[in-house]
Amino acid sequence: MQPAKTMLPLFVLAFLQAVAACAAAWDCEILPSEQKIETDAQSGAMLRFVTTNPAADTNLYFHERCFLWDNRLMLFRSERFGRSEVMGCLLETGELVRLNRGQDPAAGNLVASIKGDRIFVFREDTFYLWKLDCTAPPATAVHITETKVMDMPEGGQLRSVLTENSDGTLLAYAYSIGEEDFVGFCNLRIGEALPPAKLGFKPDHLQFHPSRPDLLALCCVYESDVAPTDPAEARHARIWFLNVHTRVPVPAFYQVPGEIVTHECWWVNDQMTFIGGHHHDGDREEGNVKVFDLKTGEIRIVGAGAWLDDATAGQLSRVNWWHACGSPDGKWVAADNWHGTVALFNAKTTQKKILTTGHRTYGGGQHLHVGWDLTGEHVEFTSNRLGDLNVCIVAIPEDL
Repeated sequence: MQPAKTMLPLFVLAFLQAVAACAAAWDCEILPSEQKIETDAQSGAMLRFVTTNPAADTNLYFHERCFLWDNRLMLFRSERFGRSEVMGCLLETGELVRLNRGQDPAAGNLVASIKGDRIFVFREDTFYLWKLDCTAPPATAVHITETKVMDMPEGGQLRSVLTENSDGTLLAYAYSIGEEDFVGFCNLRIGEALPPAKLGFKPDHLQFHPSRPDLLALCCVYESDVAPTDPAEARHARIWFLNVHTRVPVPAFYQVPGEIVTHECWWVNDQMTFIGGHHHDGDREEGNVKVFDLKTGEIRIVGAGAWLDDATAGQLSRVNWWHACGSPDGKWVAADNWHGTVALFNAKTTQKKILTTGHRTYGGGQHLHVGWDLTGEHVEFTSNRLGDLNVCIVAIPEDL
């Protein structure tokens, strides 16, 4: 009888551990569709404003994964509940989903998982996994089961969004403890922290390579994206890489004095897009859409900007670019500018096609932060066109 007595406590312990790991479960509030459809007067592209609420609704940053694995739900941020919360749009019906429970602190720094209907979020110094169970119309429902993944390292302050690697085994995040900066890693198989990478600079814009699970890109945060011209100052390297095995940051390249480098984003075939230029004068900047090839170290221009010595900042910003992101099928690079224009650049020919215009007023309003869905058939961005901030999706015309 002695073995039976010892098994009972082990069973109870395992049960209690399972209950403790599952923090909560809830049914999400489903809001009716508020979408508005328009046709762009210049390109003929169909614009789908998935939000039209007067409150500020904004898309995720262009390199953050905002679509669930099957492209069924798109994540965005909304301030319609008196604070910034993560919400979702069910693209089939246009219905909106309030993912956060109203009584809970707002979860942030989120990323959609590459595996199934899952989202990783951060709340109150803890990383959580939200498992979504979505029921299709006519009775639309979204149920979330929340599981604790791990706690932030003791004394750590999160300073980046989360990023999941390509095989779903690691979660990476940047954090600081006092004056020291780190990239942390979580082993998602066991929910435990791995030894961090200690950095000599403040990091941001963490993003795992889309197909190499061991390679992470990040940026060094400077006071300016423009490299100093004083030869006595240290060399400037905006883009860095980090192998998860060595934990040693390596610069992609050093900028020449006066060179602008900003807004990097992984693309396809070991390439990364970014905005760069060699002309800068106060708020007058040159912004070309460039591609860095990790295999060769070569940099080419896929979307040309322009520079005129006597042009104003407003004039230059009409013909230069500020954010760029390549389609997952490798066919296009989308870019936006300070005047709210979205352009497509053909990856083979670099030919430019204006997709839509009029989504921002120069000198005011939110930047578009143009990104892609998982199919490469739609771009998504934040639009100011309707008089407030809304999330918009544009279908790529078939005749392009």
